Amino acid sequence: MIILAIETSCDETCAAVVTLLRQGFGRASVKILSNVVYSQIDLHKEFGGVVPNIAKRAHEEKIEFVIKKALGKEIVDAIAVTAGPGLAIALEVGIRHAKEWASKLDKPLIAVNHIEGHVLSGLTPEVKFPAMALVVSGKHTDLIWVEKIGQYEIVARTMDDALGEALDKAARMLGLGYPGGAELEKRAALGDSKKYPLPLPMARSKELAFSYSGLKTAMWRLVNSLSLSEQTINDLAAAFQNRAFQHLLRITKLVMEKYPTQDLLVGGGVAANAKLREEIKRLSYEAGGNAWFPGKGMHGDNAAMIGIAAGFKAERGEFADPNKIDRLPRWRVDENAFVPHP
Repeated sequence: MIILAIETSCDETCAAVVTLLRQGFGRASVKILSNVVYSQIDLHKEFGGVVPNIAKRAHEEKIEFVIKKALGKEIVDAIAVTAGPGLAIALEVGIRHAKEWASKLDKPLIAVNHIEGHVLSGLTPEVKFPAMALVVSGKHTDLIWVEKIGQYEIVARTMDDALGEALDKAARMLGLGYPGGAELEKRAALGDSKKYPLPLPMARSKELAFSYSGLKTAMWRLVNSLSLSEQTINDLAAAFQNRAFQHLLRITKLVMEKYPTQDLLVGGGVAANAKLREEIKRLSYEAGGNAWFPGKGMHGDNAAMIGIAAGFKAERGEFADPNKIDRLPRWRVDENAFVPHP
């Protein structure tokens, strides 16, 4: 089945064409025929974060161009769209245009959870289920037990900021550019992570959850107590990133001990961080398993991952009634939101 997928959950206007291929022993592989992303970074840079109204307006201006560029001359069998979670007014744009294209081409519609897309973004035929998934992005930090594709249980999530959000805020404290996570990574590579002590979040807790609020507060106090030379900024960036990653890895290790599995699927924009990838690979290796990461262009928000998730939903017959699809800004990946439509 060839699927046209549309993604507008935040500040990227995305469309892709994806096909799901079945191999021997029931294993599946994915072929991405196109994956178009229009980034709004320059539009939001001066504000230091995503402005919902600006995001919606940019989606409206670019979405038809992006869809037509991704579609080309392909003949598709279904239309997929992100229905949540995300910014409500951004989701609405993608859903409306997906409905219009489904009607125009007389094709069924598939509603996809954005987090499920991230979970499956690094999927390969070698992955064995059940597996664990780690989604780390600007808005989400979740560990998800994947019994099988389409059956999920959130076993740990953030109680406040997501990891990506915390990295962005730390970068802002240091006067770095937007988006902050990538800039913080560059400066951290030049710094001494042990120069300035920062607390390890939830160090004495066995609770399976993430929290970055205390670390952010400690960082703010430290920044305001120092004169920020270039090297001091590098050292502070390294200290914050190191502690943030240590916390993520510690909770991930606790979860993997409770839910033993050979495979860890990693997705989300923060998973592009080279240092974090290295540490996750080490953690998985020590646990006797494998870590699987998205390929090029698949870490951040994109429609190819939505198409991948949609392909499996199509195999299960989970097509949605166009009259019932609506935006779900807080849609959990372990919730079934739409009744299948024959």
